[in-house]
Amino acid sequence: MQRPGITRERLVGLCLFGVLLFSPSIISIFDRGGETMWFGIPVLLVYLFGAWFGLIVLAALMVIRRQMDAPDPIDLDEEG
Repeated sequence: MQRPGITRERLVGLCLFGVLLFSPSIISIFDRGGETMWFGIPVLLVYLFGAWFGLIVLAALMVIRRQMDAPDPIDLDEEG
């Protein structure tokens, strides 16, 4: 069982990681002025959409994992 606030802490960390991924210094590494292409798509666009997609998937996995680890709600119909 996890601590109650661990998911929130992980999501904050993921947000900070996203800020790092989209900082101008990191983006400038992939900005080649359209001269480098992957499958006909500029590398900068591949990086931007790939990083964005990755952050969304990681956030979804964190939230789904938290919901799976959460205890079941109390059934009021049961005696005991």
